[in-house]
Amino acid sequence: MRWAWICAVLWLGVMISPVAAQQSQKIGFIDSQVIIDALPEAQDAKRKLEALSNEWQADIKKKRENLERMFQEYRTREILYTEEIKKQKQSELIAAEREITEYQNQKFGVNGEYFRKQSELMRPIQDRIFAALKEVAVAEGYDFVFDRASDTLLLYASEEHNLTKKVLEKLSGLFRRNSGGSSSNR
Repeated sequence: MRWAWICAVLWLGVMISPVAAQQSQKIGFIDSQVIIDALPEAQDAKRKLEALSNEWQADIKKKRENLERMFQEYRTREILYTEEIKKQKQSELIAAEREITEYQNQKFGVNGEYFRKQSELMRPIQDRIFAALKEVAVAEGYDFVFDRASDTLLLYASEEHNLTKKVLEKLSGLFRRNSGGSSSNR
């Protein structure tokens, strides 16, 4: 990780140095988390994701409680079971545990529904932020704009180059135009 960081710094220096000798560079930054937190549609997307997550967590909790009841019943009656019934009940317990794990992976795994839904809801918002950022950067002659909220390399940033408010203003104007001139405060 540290080696990649050093390489990125060297690459940035190599890329900027020849150009900087010819003309000065204008570098800006944003805080995308501040922008996302300020957008009503992003907050709506977060609420939808939270509702889905809560629903799925409740389902998992019910399944775990059911598994716990099954296990307690098994432990209570184990001495009464024949070997064949014990094996059957153990298989049922294992199957119930496997079902819970599969459900968790289906909903919250790497390629699970939660991440697909998050991408579906957030992609249009991210695209709008990028478009507004690009408009601001081009209009004001910025050569580089970094995102302070991500892991992007940013060693120093003077507040005079912070474009967060301008991007928010641009998005607010776009939001008002797209919603028929009315903006709602939530």
